[in-house]
Amino acid sequence: MHVSIIDTSILCNIINIPHMNQNHQEIIAELTSLQQDRQQILILPLATIIETGNHIAHIADGNLRRERALVMAELIKRTVNDQAPWTYFGQELEREDLLEISSAVVEYAVMEIGIGDLSIVQVYKKYKDTVPAIGSIRIWSLDNHLKSYYEEIPSIRRRRDR
Repeated sequence: MHVSIIDTSILCNIINIPHMNQNHQEIIAELTSLQQDRQQILILPLATIIETGNHIAHIADGNLRRERALVMAELIKRTVNDQAPWTYFGQELEREDLLEISSAVVEYAVMEIGIGDLSIVQVYKKYKDTVPAIGSIRIWSLDNHLKSYYEEIPSIRRRRDR
């Protein structure tokens, strides 16, 4: 099983948000390829949904803003109803996760990395630690600081953790 945690940069390209969609065709092609791979699982974190919604709210053209908001609303409904190409990972931020984020906020803010990205990293860590039999896991992102999160999980660990 191969897991891809979807980042905001990817969802903004999928939804085709102006000024954030420079890689739209490439991302759609990769999404199509990932959907055809039965070993691939796509995970949509809450932070990605929230951040993408915020980007939609800042679209200058009101008609386009409404159009993209309708697309986002439909994607959320499809996600909740298990009809989207991805799954919502509902085991997100608990008290311990927030404490871990709080200890990294200043360091990451200095590097211009926000709390949304930190929470996506937390989803990566939590999924990796709680879901057995993962062959590999990554954050699917166009942002260098997030796409560096990639790991292949040794098969010994996968067998032992079952």
